[in-house]
Amino acid sequence: MEEIQKFLEIVNKNGLLWLLEAKPGLFAMLEDGGGNSYIPVWASEAEAKSNIDGDWETYTVATMDIAEFITWTRELDGDEIGIAVSTGDEGKILPIPSKIMRQLLGGQDKSDRELVGEEFYDEEWAEPMPEDFEDEE
Repeated sequence: MEEIQKFLEIVNKNGLLWLLEAKPGLFAMLEDGGGNSYIPVWASEAEAKSNIDGDWETYTVATMDIAEFITWTRELDGDEIGIAVSTGDEGKILPIPSKIMRQLLGGQDKSDRELVGEEFYDEEWAEPMPEDFEDEE
């Protein structure tokens, strides 16, 4: 949980977060062994840039402000796409449901109210992702 809090502090301070983009509107994705998809996000440009390699070698770094990202999480939630928060530790990421990320960034709506409080942290989602994730385009 400490990694997520650090990420949130930086993102809230800067008012934006970083993604990798293949072309406008087409962002890097990860998929776990169970077929779950995630959009990876980083708290800094340098962290995002350090992940441009392999299947993502032609991607560029893109920013998104928090308000736009919060709005986008509603669409991602509907498509059952989670958020993969980079911890900065050698590619380690923490998967978080889009709905939870929206709450953490302060974008609650009436459908999110059941998540308010300490119970938002789901241990299954909180497990660090294995190193054998497949990059999606």
